Amino acid sequence: MKKLQKIVNPVWLVVIIIILVLIGGYYTTYFFKKDVIDQQTKQLSKEIDLLIPFVVQDNGLVLDEEKLDRSVGEHERLTVLDESGMILYDSSKESLAKGSRKNRPEVKQVLEEGKTEGVSIRDSQTVDEKLIYVAKSVYQDNQLIGVIRLSETYQGISQYVENFQRIVITIMVLLFVAILIMGYYIHRQSKKPIQFMLPILRQAIQNPEKKQKVIDAPGEWRELYQTVYELMEETNLLYYKQLKNEETLHFLFENLDIGIFILNDRLEITLANQTIEEMFQKKWTISPYDEWFTEPRLTELINQAVETKEAVQGEIRIEKPRTQDLKIVIRQLSIDNNEYVGIIYDVTEVRQIERVHEDFISNISHELKTPTTSIIGFSETLLAGAKDDPEASKEFLTIIEREAQRLMSLIQTIMMLLKTEKDIYIMDSFVVHPKLVIEDEIDRYRYKAFDKDISVIFESAVEEDLVIPNDSFQIIVKNLLENAIEYSEEHSKIFIYLTQQNNELTLKVEDTGIGISEEDQKRIFERFYRVSHSRQRNSGGSGLGLSLVKHYAEILGGRVKLVSELGEGTTVIVKINLDILSSNYENKRLKE
Repeated sequence: MKKLQKIVNPVWLVVIIIILVLIGGYYTTYFFKKDVIDQQTKQLSKEIDLLIPFVVQDNGLVLDEEKLDRSVGEHERLTVLDESGMILYDSSKESLAKGSRKNRPEVKQVLEEGKTEGVSIRDSQTVDEKLIYVAKSVYQDNQLIGVIRLSETYQGISQYVENFQRIVITIMVLLFVAILIMGYYIHRQSKKPIQFMLPILRQAIQNPEKKQKVIDAPGEWRELYQTVYELMEETNLLYYKQLKNEETLHFLFENLDIGIFILNDRLEITLANQTIEEMFQKKWTISPYDEWFTEPRLTELINQAVETKEAVQGEIRIEKPRTQDLKIVIRQLSIDNNEYVGIIYDVTEVRQIERVHEDFISNISHELKTPTTSIIGFSETLLAGAKDDPEASKEFLTIIEREAQRLMSLIQTIMMLLKTEKDIYIMDSFVVHPKLVIEDEIDRYRYKAFDKDISVIFESAVEEDLVIPNDSFQIIVKNLLENAIEYSEEHSKIFIYLTQQNNELTLKVEDTGIGISEEDQKRIFERFYRVSHSRQRNSGGSGLGLSLVKHYAEILGGRVKLVSELGEGTTVIVKINLDILSSNYENKRLKE
């Protein structure tokens, strides 16, 4: 029934009728015109057959122009041509009726195509009329000796035929108009319910939260309208709820810190949230997953989920655009379809904390164990009798004191690293000259530098006093200077530069020491990370110096940059924004 309704579509029915009317009119004219042409052609052909005995004699073509002129009708034109198409006789007696006519269509059909008869209709340039031409070949002893062509004015369709044609076309036009009127009436009647309900439906779409009022409808459509109102009320309510749910879902989808993507049954990425784009630094587009994801381990997990139809998970590490540790979960959306959802968790910080925790346990346990072991060992030696030897007693007590100081220094360093921003700003901010702070630290480490014959060269382009937390700045200078001395070779130099530009204070410390590899530079500022365990232990360092520098520089609104190469030394640059420090100082004074 539905197929029949599609076939009997009113629009297509009208189109078919129009096409049939045009085809009927065309073929009616065509057949009438063809009939007239056939009649004229037959008449001219018969006349040529009657003329051939008078033209052809034993010696070939014989042209008696007087007889030929008398045999040609009033509206006819006779032309006799030789076997090459040259005019031998033309009844029009026009000056243009000379030369060759072998290229005329009717002559060409006889001479070149080998037909016994050629026909064409065209405007004659010689007599300036539209003529119908009939040409017939003339043979003698099976040899072509010429062509006789007879033409007359093209009569076209007779008046009777034209009148009949007009009647047929008029009937078709009236039939076509009647069909159009009937189609329009049927269409208008079928549109009445739509015209009545359309404004109400539009109002419901524009204001889905408003309940539409029932309006009186014509009696024959009242039940239909009532049903539509009820359906519209339920549909609008569901639509409004679904819209709210979609907005909530879209907000959650785009604002989750978890990456989510959807694969369709062709394994194309059809949806991905902003977190996925940020993780892989790509704009999401609909594309096959193995073209968008370039990580082999990730595509392997997807293939495994597709093959097993079970949830799979694993971890990958990507290096570009930045190093990230990602946990991947791939599962099928439902058993009834072949769509899959991928969930990606960024566990970079978790894994980094785990590595930092491992480094901390390893390093700090060793650093605490070394001085503690020395203190316990020498104490036991003293208690075992060495205390009775004044020289040994003094030497062992000196070692115990040094190791105790080392243990205390380590504990203080850890405590400083654990201080928060709030703890730092509890310290008094006061006007101080950073040049004096640096010079004081150089004096404190003078003897340590002297022991390794290291020259410390300090240059300052800052002449004014600045508002700066003295304790925090002192900790930054102390750790940079201590590291530079600790890891510089003997008889080397350390350069310290202090400059100020655009209200930004820059501290630069250069050494010519052993340097830091590119791999270690990636983690050098992590808490408790040590570049080389053996080197740190031999030098007595805790591996916390640069962590403290970065920690306190960031709290002061600054940043740290490190440039180093193995065997070429290390340069650390600390930049501190003085505007931020001044603003914090003023706010603190106002609160007091």
